[in-house]
Amino acid sequence: MGAEGALRGCLRAGFWVPLAACTYLALTPSPPDAVFQVSDVVLHGGAFAYLTFALTLAHPKADGWPAAGSMLGYGLLLEVLQSFEPARTAELKDLLVDLAGIALGLSLARVAGEPVRRLLRRLIELLLVRAG
Repeated sequence: MGAEGALRGCLRAGFWVPLAACTYLALTPSPPDAVFQVSDVVLHGGAFAYLTFALTLAHPKADGWPAAGSMLGYGLLLEVLQSFEPARTAELKDLLVDLAGIALGLSLARVAGEPVRRLLRRLIELLLVRAG
């Protein structure tokens, strides 16, 4: 596998693994206590900003509106599923914060997406040279 393939794999793992973790934490009846006490707003906004940014890096064709639509659909799905869990509640506020996080993630992708991709590609190339 060359540097480009390794980069694609790392970027996809950087999106799909955190997405799975967020899904578990959002849907489990009693998620574990956070190491750092952070408000729900910060958690939602930060998670959706990161996931949107990571999605645009991992799947370049999902840049812009496709990424925003996918992440909004994911947030809506989580809220609907939470409404069926007695220990959880679906809240419009969470969805609005998710939207703010999505907008931030898209903005970061526009500004820093290519520089981050180039940096990661260079790091992977260096690792492959040292390993080879």
